[in-house]
Amino acid sequence: MLQHRNVALFCISVLLMATGSALAQTVIDNPAQPTGGVQKASLVEQWRLGGDDEDLFFGTIARIHQGPDGKIYILDGQLSQVQVISPDGEYLNSLSKEGDGPGEVRRPGDFFVSEDGTINILNGFPGRVVSITPDGSPIGSIGYSIDGKQTQFGVFIRGLATKGGMILGGINMTFGGGPLSEQNYYLARCDAEGNQLNRLTEKTTTIDYSDFHLTEKSMDFIWARVATGPDGLVYLAEERDNYSISVMDPDGTVKRVINRAYKAPVRTARQKKIATDIIEAVAVNYPAPLRGSEIEETEPAIGNLIITSDNRIWVSPGVSDDDLPQGTWTLFDVFSPEGVYEKQVALTGSYNRNRDAVFVLPDGQFLVITGALDAFLNQMGAVTSEDEQPEIDPLEIICFKLEN
Repeated sequence: MLQHRNVALFCISVLLMATGSALAQTVIDNPAQPTGGVQKASLVEQWRLGGDDEDLFFGTIARIHQGPDGKIYILDGQLSQVQVISPDGEYLNSLSKEGDGPGEVRRPGDFFVSEDGTINILNGFPGRVVSITPDGSPIGSIGYSIDGKQTQFGVFIRGLATKGGMILGGINMTFGGGPLSEQNYYLARCDAEGNQLNRLTEKTTTIDYSDFHLTEKSMDFIWARVATGPDGLVYLAEERDNYSISVMDPDGTVKRVINRAYKAPVRTARQKKIATDIIEAVAVNYPAPLRGSEIEETEPAIGNLIITSDNRIWVSPGVSDDDLPQGTWTLFDVFSPEGVYEKQVALTGSYNRNRDAVFVLPDGQFLVITGALDAFLNQMGAVTSEDEQPEIDPLEIICFKLEN
């Protein structure tokens, strides 16, 4: 009788522990409309670089970071350099260059800055993290290892800094001797040597090179839908068609989930064309000619997310071109640090949300990159997204502040 009682008490204890764990995970369900409504905001120009300026040329902008001193670091994937810009827009110097020597990279796709100021550039293939000091001196390079064994046939696509280590995202490829290739998409927390500590998310898809097709759904992953905040937490929107952000410790423990009521907009003809262009551009990197592609009918729920220095979450939601507020060209959903949907900020102006990129810096400034999409497609060897013109204007970076 005592034994059965102990078993019962044990089961109750396990149930209570599970319940406590579930209660520790807060879920914030937000309505479709923010508490503060839609706010149109004007951009006040601070400075601009590139464009017709012959002294400074940008190829493709892969990633932008702002240091604690206000300096802006711009990764140029085409030139394989990090351009360093002062807070007031003055070009300071360039770090790294194209090559295979110490501190050098080829066609990098991302970079991140460690707590000590080390600049870590992701060499796409073969996947390695190349680290340099803030003055450009080489430190070394590492790969990605699982259980002490470095992975082969892998590419790096995303990198973020964490306390004492990093988060790496990429694709590992395996081949079975035939036309099939298994592609494992992953996002993993690693130590400072690139050894995997835990995986935050992953998925696997298979490619048949004898009948090479790519679909937007199979290629979708969290590359642009992940960020780290000044609170040390990881913000991750895992599902393409679900407006939901998981906020977790780097070890994968979910602290809260932020949801917003959302209906995905149907894409316009222009948006469908751009999605097709991107798939065909990516296909250039594969060892077989593309025989067909398939895109989704709707925009992704979350296109990008950024955490500013006050721990607010800025989300670029999927919207149809036809649904933007009159006189605006792009918009952001803004959430409080606790996950409350505070407001929607619509930026006024005449830029093109499909062709131009916009980065929100930690201090709240905005960097607009004109012609970013066409520069990317041109680098990949694809035609430009509109009018299929072989000539494109040089990239220009314009820094703005929101008008109060």
